[in-house]
Amino acid sequence: MVLDLLPRIGLKPRDYLLKIVLPAVIASIILIIFGFMFFSGITLYLYLTLPIIILASAIGYPYIVLDSQKNKINERLHIFITKFGTLSITDLNRKDLLRILSEEKEELGELAKESEKLYVLTNTWGRSLAEACRFLAQRTPSSEFADFLDRLAYALDSGEELKEFLIKEQDIVMDDYAAFYRRMLYSLDLYKELYVSAMTSVAFFLAFSILVPYLIPYDFVFMATLALFAFFGVELLIVIVIKNKLPFDRLWHTGEKPTETDLMLRKWVIFSVILTIISLIFLAWAKYIGLSPFYKIPYMILTALGFTPLAIGGVVALREEEKVKRKESVFPDFLRSLGDSVSAKGGGMVESLEYLSNHDFGPLTKDIKRLYKRLALNIDQNKSWRFFGLESCSYLIQLFSDMFSRCIYFGGEPKMAAEIISNNFRKIVQLRKSKYQSVQQFAGVIYGLGGGLALALFASLGVAKMVSDLYTSLSIPETVIQILHIAPITDSKTVEYIIFGSLIVYSAISAVLIKIMDGGHNYVSLLHFVVILWICSIVAYITKLIVSQILGLSVPIY
Repeated sequence: MVLDLLPRIGLKPRDYLLKIVLPAVIASIILIIFGFMFFSGITLYLYLTLPIIILASAIGYPYIVLDSQKNKINERLHIFITKFGTLSITDLNRKDLLRILSEEKEELGELAKESEKLYVLTNTWGRSLAEACRFLAQRTPSSEFADFLDRLAYALDSGEELKEFLIKEQDIVMDDYAAFYRRMLYSLDLYKELYVSAMTSVAFFLAFSILVPYLIPYDFVFMATLALFAFFGVELLIVIVIKNKLPFDRLWHTGEKPTETDLMLRKWVIFSVILTIISLIFLAWAKYIGLSPFYKIPYMILTALGFTPLAIGGVVALREEEKVKRKESVFPDFLRSLGDSVSAKGGGMVESLEYLSNHDFGPLTKDIKRLYKRLALNIDQNKSWRFFGLESCSYLIQLFSDMFSRCIYFGGEPKMAAEIISNNFRKIVQLRKSKYQSVQQFAGVIYGLGGGLALALFASLGVAKMVSDLYTSLSIPETVIQILHIAPITDSKTVEYIIFGSLIVYSAISAVLIKIMDGGHNYVSLLHFVVILWICSIVAYITKLIVSQILGLSVPIY
């Protein structure tokens, strides 16, 4: 029952009824009254779906929240088990360990709240850790996390050391996370099909809106504008749905202060934007003032050419993004070498880093040398490692290097900590490679879909213009025109601009969607935007040229 789920999401039945159900019922009643007052027929039936959706959302709210919490727990299991394992090999007792985990709200999210529950049960209510784990296992929304808690409770009751259990659990929990990650990749394929289906349907609606003035007495410009807003709304809705459904998996760091790389990327993007504004103004002036030879170039090509400088910032960001991926690929080897070296030298972290900084770790070498210099100053070890993670610009390196430094700070064994972290890190990097490949396929689909949209829309506009010219050339009685709703296109150029505007909107939103899916830097979306826009522009111009030649339309192709 719905009310039985409320304690699991931290909501009282009274608050649920007063703050969620009651407002939904009131809003639905008001909408129903307005519907019967102002609508009738099929329009009324379509309108009444809105209050039904509101009521269904209110009733299903606990299920929605519970499913969201489950995904938030599963998406950070790899961080939780790695942090839990590395901290367990230190000199911390169990309560301090749980307290530290409960404070990591930014890194662990919902798992920090679950750890806080364990800490309260053991510290405030005096329960043993095994009892607290069993109690929470029955109430957590994630089955994977519940299984881990049950195994932990059984191991503690059997007298097994927490450290030994967590070291053995690394592979088990990481396998659970890998299964969750693969399900996420499967959902990416589903989202790809959803996006293609939605865009195909919207493209049909756009094409139909061009021809519908021949069936009903509506203006061409009005229908094209309405279709543009519908296109924008549907695409934006799909992006929001996909963004909320995808689990958290980002590439770039989350530091509050920008690094040198961030500042460099920001300068390049500002330069790109300024250059784009200048080029757009110049090309528009040259096109419409009549500066030869620009006035003969099609406006689609000029628009794409004007936005092309944005690709400069996108290319620079893509280059830095690839560098971060290479850093992540060598980080496990560096950390394992560091752990072995420190253990062999009997705790000489600075000496080991000095030795490793002379080796080649690819793009990570520069960051390792900076880390060595900071640690050699012996000011603050934790801050030195934190700067190392931030300057690498990798979110994973930022997290896992911080785990390593805190483990050493609390007295953990460097070799064991490095082994736990490097093994889990390497598994995550391997999983990410599969995701990047899937996103690349999705980007290819978006590129192709952009060309298909341009082809369908400009072909439909060509047909509509042909029919309009045909009706205009015939002497048709006024009564027949009124019956058939024959409305010749008098402003085809405006309709064409609106259609091309929809392709620009598609290019911008699709570029953002690609970066949402792969978790990379947002600036790379500028490059995707330019590429998609060029594809749409070239296909639109070629389609217009072919249609004008085949149908014999007297329309300018530029």
